[in-house]
Amino acid sequence: MKRRSFIKSLGLMGSSILVPSMMNGQGVISSAAASNLSSRNLIGARQMIGDEIDFVKPSVLPKVINIFLYGGPSELGGNLTNIDEINASSKNKYPASFLPGGTQHTANGFWLDAGGREMERMLGKKRLSIYRSIHRDKDNSRAHRPSIFSNLTGMIGEDNSRPGIATNIAAILAAKEVINEDAIFPFATFEGESVVFNQGSGLSLSYKPISLNSNLENPYQRRPSAIGDMDAVLEVLAQSSASTDAARYQKVTSGFSKRGEIDGFIGDLSEKISAPTITYRNPDFVDGSDVASETNEFITYPGGNFGPKLKAAVELMIYNPDTLFVSLGSGGLGGWDDHNAALSDNNYPSRMRNLMQSLEVAGQHLEAAGMGNVVINVFGDFGRNANLNDSGGWDHGNCQNLYTVGAGPSAAGLPGRELGKIVGETEVSGNANQNRLYTQPTSNSYTTAPFAIAASVYQYFGIQNPEVLTGGYEAIDETGSENLFIG
Repeated sequence: MKRRSFIKSLGLMGSSILVPSMMNGQGVISSAAASNLSSRNLIGARQMIGDEIDFVKPSVLPKVINIFLYGGPSELGGNLTNIDEINASSKNKYPASFLPGGTQHTANGFWLDAGGREMERMLGKKRLSIYRSIHRDKDNSRAHRPSIFSNLTGMIGEDNSRPGIATNIAAILAAKEVINEDAIFPFATFEGESVVFNQGSGLSLSYKPISLNSNLENPYQRRPSAIGDMDAVLEVLAQSSASTDAARYQKVTSGFSKRGEIDGFIGDLSEKISAPTITYRNPDFVDGSDVASETNEFITYPGGNFGPKLKAAVELMIYNPDTLFVSLGSGGLGGWDDHNAALSDNNYPSRMRNLMQSLEVAGQHLEAAGMGNVVINVFGDFGRNANLNDSGGWDHGNCQNLYTVGAGPSAAGLPGRELGKIVGETEVSGNANQNRLYTQPTSNSYTTAPFAIAASVYQYFGIQNPEVLTGGYEAIDETGSENLFIG
């Protein structure tokens, strides 16, 4: 079968099983009418998944938090290793503090005030791996829309009908009967609409992931009514209708029951998440320490808008065994399209600092909770040029970082996966004193494209041949030869 047809078949599967708990047990086939697709098409989609996907259920199911930095973040926060050469060729010079030996250049080449302190600590605690050579080598678009679509569907090209990474995972896990029909919120989004949940062609809008916010407000709670308890009123109406034609209204009464179950579940979850996180003691706490990450005895996320949202996502993973994939975006931090005034502390550095401070606490939280199977991936549209332009910013580039964050080694994690690595080396290319000055992987460096991030996520979930979903790109090799790693 052609890969394009196969990919679209995943979209058919995703239409009816993305949130199976919301279907009141209808199952894949009986819900075909909801998306105007025939049962034959859905049966065919399931068969194609069975034929094309080499799947082995993992001994430990992963839980993935996908943080996508819309706009394309510069790599420099996590990679100042080439700054001497960059500065020599840049049209506008960088401050001396950025150069090796300067106050902004950390031991591993991170930008100190742009989250470098936190990256160094996470790296040392083996809660972070950074991949510096994520480089798009084919169809090298540096435009926002095609880059977003490519990176969040895991394949080259911009195709509105192609399912996103999370939809593919949902389709495969459902077809392989890994997702139980009674699962509650296996997929969630804290950013509303996201290409990572793109539904493919002809899909009903009824089967999107649950959309939540940092307060985890209950989307199933009924508003108070002047006529009293609406649940009770509607239940009486449903029972009255069902008594005249029980078979016809069975799904209605089942729906009321399921809504009540979810209402109770998310209400309990909201209480846990809205309460202070005092259950888990900070594993890095040192009495009397003046290091920010060690001063709080209990897990404490940064304020603002992003930290609480990440806290809610992490606690959803901890408290709800069914949740497998959460899309977070970078709302609360601001956009990453830094064409001007990028070095100003209230721009790129403050955003990166807030991001890394939140991620550092998330890693502590996951370790304290023993949640070594949670993977937090952070990446964006593309990278930026290294030339500092006349507006004090960077224009669209290519090479970008992938930050993978999780619990440290004391928490049981995914088999064969260990954090604490710096992967890939870069060099400067382009023309001196011109805008197209950029970095690229060295000839002997481990190098891969953004589509390998999708392949890695597929592999975490038990897909042995993720290249069939990514156009040939294999998963990132986190256990590769030592010569692939530095630091």
